[in-house]
Amino acid sequence: MPSIGSASTTGAADGSFRLSSFVLPFYIPAFISATGAAMVMPVLPLYARSLGAGITATGVVVAMFGLGTLVLNAPAGFAISRFGKKRAMVLSLVIEALFAILAGLALNPYVLGVAVFGLGAIHSVFFIARLTYFRELVPTAQRGRALALLGGESRFGSFIGPIIGGFVAAGLGYGSAFVGHAIASVVVMVFVVIWVPPDPARSLHADRDTASSPRGASIARVSAILRENLSIFATAGSAIVVLQLLRAGRKVILPLWGDAIGLDVSQIGGIFGVMFAVETAVVYPAGIIMDRFGRKRAAVPCMVIVSLSLAILPLTASFLGMLAVAVVSGLGNGLGSGINMTLSTDYAPKKNPGEFIGVWRTIVDTGSTAGPVVIGSIADVFTLGASPVVIAAIGVVGAAIMQFTAKETLVREPTARHEAPLP
Repeated sequence: MPSIGSASTTGAADGSFRLSSFVLPFYIPAFISATGAAMVMPVLPLYARSLGAGITATGVVVAMFGLGTLVLNAPAGFAISRFGKKRAMVLSLVIEALFAILAGLALNPYVLGVAVFGLGAIHSVFFIARLTYFRELVPTAQRGRALALLGGESRFGSFIGPIIGGFVAAGLGYGSAFVGHAIASVVVMVFVVIWVPPDPARSLHADRDTASSPRGASIARVSAILRENLSIFATAGSAIVVLQLLRAGRKVILPLWGDAIGLDVSQIGGIFGVMFAVETAVVYPAGIIMDRFGRKRAAVPCMVIVSLSLAILPLTASFLGMLAVAVVSGLGNGLGSGINMTLSTDYAPKKNPGEFIGVWRTIVDTGSTAGPVVIGSIADVFTLGASPVVIAAIGVVGAAIMQFTAKETLVREPTARHEAPLP
């Protein structure tokens, strides 16, 4: 296997980069990390309830992960610039393991909520540091495939994790799933320590000089990033906000609609399993589309097809009908595998890219946070069947914004035609 050293700045420039060099430092850890995090997802609401939380409080506890991620995205970018990518990744994994253990030992929903918030917040540091490596090490002409595969590893982990977590929780108790999450974080940390390349000394020193300013200067830097990239955030950023809204919204509306038409939990779970399987199957083709035809050629069909699946959801009244919708939704969302990460790294500047990525994620993650709220609000005002239709209409608007206003970021380098063959 080629060393990742060959995929450094030089590798990106001369075409020697190979995706196989990322297997040990990034792809296997991505799968393990996603599996560990997904172990607690189906357990978390039940765990909160077992600790005495009411239905509303349980919803708040579940939402704390997303809130933590949203709040810490921008600060995470500045922390990475100051301390270095590898050091930030290792430290974040240690803290993540500690928060997971705290959650596993929680005696009341308040402690659990704090721990879940911490898990979401510290995950931002790990996620953005990893994306910064991809920005620096992967040439533009292969970045779509590289990040689509990263998204695919995370999706596969998200598919396996709940199954493992369910069995662990059933046999050893709800808290044990969080202990499993902690173990996964420690294993990932070992991979990072051994195989992730260190930050170049000169680059790290420069980053510290530019990022060691006081808090007020950091806030000013966020404002500067917003001003300097206003057109990017207003166009491509807005479109990805809508995409995140679609993705979060379907995770809420599909189970609710399945329950409304009389499906049981096992049937709904099976539908989700098929949907994620379809997504995983088109991960690499999505990367090829992004790298050969452009990022927009993947993003726009993704948004249109997912919107279509939501629009026809109210027409279904059976398991097979809903399964067909899920397959369409999985195909559409799979075409957008890695598009959010790819665009954020494409647009990020060479100097301190983590800062830009942190601000980008802060903005686009509002779509993920707002999705469940929008679905619930529409259902309360109108009907449950109206929710997916309205979200679908918003999705079409987002696709139009991406198609007609966002700048295409695929710029082939002069040496792209001489790149080494992919594994």
